[in-house]
Amino acid sequence: MARKKTILKSQILETAYQVVKKEGFEGFTARNIAKTMDCSTQPIYLEFKSMDDLKHELMVKIRAYIDETIYKKERTEEPMLNMCLNYVYFAKEEPVFFKALFFESQLDTEQMHIISYDQMMKLFEQYDGTKELTKAGKIKIFKNIWITVHGTAVLVAQGFLKFHEKDVTDYIKQALEQSVPEYKN
Repeated sequence: MARKKTILKSQILETAYQVVKKEGFEGFTARNIAKTMDCSTQPIYLEFKSMDDLKHELMVKIRAYIDETIYKKERTEEPMLNMCLNYVYFAKEEPVFFKALFFESQLDTEQMHIISYDQMMKLFEQYDGTKELTKAGKIKIFKNIWITVHGTAVLVAQGFLKFHEKDVTDYIKQALEQSVPEYKN
């Protein structure tokens, strides 16, 4: 009779996720994940072909977290402003995780930025001032806004900019007003 699995793939993935949130990708090793789970590395390699395979599945989990948790918070009544503020709050509230995702280059950073890009494009489709624009026009507006939003988030995550909600909101509103046609808040 075969032994029953005691360590499941989902448990390994969740542990890897928690390790990266707490330690960044410095802690993303089979040995460290196994130590956190109080087991050997064998279950990890039984469930995942390689650490790259685990990293790929981790990326799927991270995207879901950002889409479903970070970007869904309603801080104001304005969806574009919410999305931008949520990104900066993410950097403030989870700086280690934010830096792991956007600084450490362990994941495809372009793929990480596509998460924000996709969210903004959905909002552009709903907003009267942007829904009729060409894709190139929407990309240009996104880049104009994201320079301010990402730059602010990076400075907050690194501790170079003290987070003051009113100031951050004002920076973002200004970027939105200068970039988005007919933006009203």
